[in-house]
Amino acid sequence: MTESPFTAEQQQSLRTWLKLLGTSNTVRKALQTKLQATHGVSLSRFDILAGLYKAGEDGIRLSELSKQLMVSNGNVTQVITPLIKEAFVERQPCPDDARAAMARLSPRGKSEFEKMAADHAQWVEALCAGLSPADHQTLAQILDKLDLTTLT
Repeated sequence: MTESPFTAEQQQSLRTWLKLLGTSNTVRKALQTKLQATHGVSLSRFDILAGLYKAGEDGIRLSELSKQLMVSNGNVTQVITPLIKEAFVERQPCPDDARAAMARLSPRGKSEFEKMAADHAQWVEALCAGLSPADHQTLAQILDKLDLTTLT
């Protein structure tokens, strides 16, 4: 048997990372499937709608939305364009910068998003049903300990 090139600490970190990644991917895929089957939207569309909902009536610059969602401007444009055509989203020029665009939910978009968000909240609640309030707090504290600065 070949000796591992990794230290015991590296092996444990890799196992933890793989568990975290696998869990995240499984949850994301399940939520994607439920959103598509129930509301006919992808998780990417849901995320865009959620960002616009959070922005409120005034809307948000598309560049700011892409920063919040940690995706490229091109990704936001690609996802938002059909939402505009379907009258879920309204786009207008930015009042203080003619080069920038703003977006906000239309009344239809707001109404439909609220239905999606209610279902999404129920699905996530069911996912977490086995966790006690203390478990939620512990898990959040553990995740807060990850040093994300080492990845930048």
